[in-house]
Amino acid sequence: MTGRIIEDDLFGVAARLKSIDDGYFVFLNYKTGRFEVHNSQNGANTLCLVLPYPTLDERTVRKVRYTRAERIRSVLESMERDNARRAAEQRARALGKIAAALG
Repeated sequence: MTGRIIEDDLFGVAARLKSIDDGYFVFLNYKTGRFEVHNSQNGANTLCLVLPYPTLDERTVRKVRYTRAERIRSVLESMERDNARRAAEQRARALGKIAAALG
């Protein structure tokens, strides 16, 4: 892996992640240019998530808390609700187009 571990940053995100779980560390991947959160306690595959943000800030801490393994049931339920809502919206749009074309 080409990059570096971020041990200190402007908003103290790396330290705040350590307070959530001592195994967490932030890695800046030079190849992708993105920040990654890893957990050294995960064995060989330490990657937990790739951050969608260009900087380390409060959003990073919120994202890590939101995606923790303890919350998997809640996260999956939320994703399923969102997917069902989107599918219903797509069906309604398709039916509207059909009705407009027929009549």
